[in-house]
Amino acid sequence: MKKYLLSLLGTSAIFLTSCLKDKNVEDQVYGLNGAEDARLVEIIAPNTAADPSSAGHLNSVALDFENADLTLDVIEVRLTSKDLPKTDVAVTLSLANSATIINDYNTANSTSYVQMATTLYQIPSLTVTIPAGQRSAMLKLKTNAINYDPSTTYALGFTIGSISDASFGASGNFKNLLVTFGAKNAYDGLYEISGTLVDANGVYTGYYPGSLYFDPSDPRKYSLTTISGTAGLFYDEWFPYANYIVQNIGTGGFANTGIRPVITFDPTTNKVVSVTNSNNATQVFTVGASSKFNPSDHSIDLQWTLGRWAVTEHWKYIGPR
Repeated sequence: MKKYLLSLLGTSAIFLTSCLKDKNVEDQVYGLNGAEDARLVEIIAPNTAADPSSAGHLNSVALDFENADLTLDVIEVRLTSKDLPKTDVAVTLSLANSATIINDYNTANSTSYVQMATTLYQIPSLTVTIPAGQRSAMLKLKTNAINYDPSTTYALGFTIGSISDASFGASGNFKNLLVTFGAKNAYDGLYEISGTLVDANGVYTGYYPGSLYFDPSDPRKYSLTTISGTAGLFYDEWFPYANYIVQNIGTGGFANTGIRPVITFDPTTNKVVSVTNSNNATQVFTVGASSKFNPSDHSIDLQWTLGRWAVTEHWKYIGPR
């Protein structure tokens, strides 16, 4: 289904598209295929396939927003040579260009990753030793997500600094890797949506199972992104768009309500205690008494009313974002 967004209540939408740009990627064969005689060292996300080009230059680490000291494998340092090394190979990584790597990625991809403060992590050693007879080894990082700001995605930009074995060189394609870190609360995730919308003016409806224009092969999906230990920020993954979208009963066209819900839960009762609009904090929502998080299946029942809009939804948990 093609989705067209209309202007509503003075709110307009601008859609931007971007493609991945990475000045560090060279036009050559990736990974082991074609590079096995070149004796290269590359840094990639752990457990990446033999051809790392599909994984790009980013490793995203999502952690539960809880008090737990963790030691993580954040980078796999890997050799591409056909023959395994007969002696240990020590590869030292560097964070000297971290800010530049983060800024370049943010500019190319319209992201807003923030340099991770040294108080939030510890790296026991930036030198990773690949044992003789092995192809790879991991860089370890220690952290505790309870110290994170859940509304922030942190990042570190790593570069291959030096290699102990002069017969190996740094990969031109995979000498840099950006690693991001974020905290997730219990409600964070991707959901499939059913429900109803009542428009007091009788013009619009919601795109849900049973509605006039609903396509069962194209169900509506939302994500909820952690912004604190008890709150999540709405995003319509189906459209996709940040605000709540309604559908014209007569034409099937879509309109932007200007509402981007922030949903706050009581972790003791699992009840929804408030719904607010991240675009307009002065607006007052009425929240239905049955609104709650269901820990048994990670689903959410949600009722809210604001002005002309009365929404009743069931969010079926699909999985993590």
